[in-house]
Amino acid sequence: MSRSRAWRPGAPGFSLAEVVLAIGLVSFVLLALVGLLSTGLQASKESAEDTALALCAETVQALVQAEGYRAVLANPLYAPDHADLTFFFDPSGVLQTDETGAAIRSANAESRYGCTVTRSPTASGQPHLLMLSLQFAWPLTAPATGRQQRVVVTGLADYE
Repeated sequence: MSRSRAWRPGAPGFSLAEVVLAIGLVSFVLLALVGLLSTGLQASKESAEDTALALCAETVQALVQAEGYRAVLANPLYAPDHADLTFFFDPSGVLQTDETGAAIRSANAESRYGCTVTRSPTASGQPHLLMLSLQFAWPLTAPATGRQQRVVVTGLADYE
């Protein structure tokens, strides 16, 4: 004859207090995990923007270096008081170009990042080094007051 497994008075089990405590503990842990989710998503977004900006800065630096020290020095678009040399990038940080492969000079619907390049005045102790300021702003769809900004300073040496 088999024994019945039905509940009997005095049989071991969990009290109501233990069940409520366990549910409360599990709820607390789940709420903490949900709270961390938004922080993780924000960190992921900032990391993606940092990666795209690094690619943008590297692209602009390569374009300027390809022009050459003397060409940049002679080009009035790079003058310290001039701010019309702007490059535009898509959300992944790729330079936007026209059908001929030239960098576009005005933002369009796909533009997320804008990079304005200006030259700092040549330091008297460094006559063969041009300091360039890359001023990034994004998102370009936001009003100017609502855009994030970051400045990257890089140098271009006279190797010619």
